[in-house]
Amino acid sequence: MRKIKGFKLVLRPHEVKRRAKKAGLDLEAAGLAEPVLHKLLERAAKGLVPGVLFDTFGPPDADQPLLSPLPGLAYSLILASLGDGFAAGRERDSSPPEGLWPILTEVGLDEAVRFAANIIADEAEKDNCELSPMTTLSEGPALEAVLRKLDGAKLGVTSLEGRLSPSASVAVSLSWLAKSKAKGRSK
Repeated sequence: MRKIKGFKLVLRPHEVKRRAKKAGLDLEAAGLAEPVLHKLLERAAKGLVPGVLFDTFGPPDADQPLLSPLPGLAYSLILASLGDGFAAGRERDSSPPEGLWPILTEVGLDEAVRFAANIIADEAEKDNCELSPMTTLSEGPALEAVLRKLDGAKLGVTSLEGRLSPSASVAVSLSWLAKSKAKGRSK
């Protein structure tokens, strides 16, 4: 298992704007023009203490049916958190419109997961494998298994009533699939 904590995580303004638009949130009308949005993202980023735990598990593994989205050669688990400070920053800063903090949380967690997934993808490439699309694990038993396998306490992540705590946390699974060999064209 690998743990990486405190890495640089950037909340990209264009991604926040894209997701806000998709959610029907008009940032311009809410007073969050480009410079104001940048300042808000900088303040929010100060509360981030991103961390990831990840590991790859091969057969035989009793938890594979519960945690692996596709049967494959192996599967990897990623547990990502933005830390307690991010949720506290949400309570201190009441200036953003309602609905923006969940978007900021989602963008931050996606960046943290992407960071770990890129490392795993490099390892899979070396073993001539490719990764399945990510599957977010949200069921209580699956979350308990992830926390047990990755020792969520190392990031300060626990499970409360079938959800991860702190709330700015996510668990995902990726299956390792054998790369298909390209078949030559017959002439």
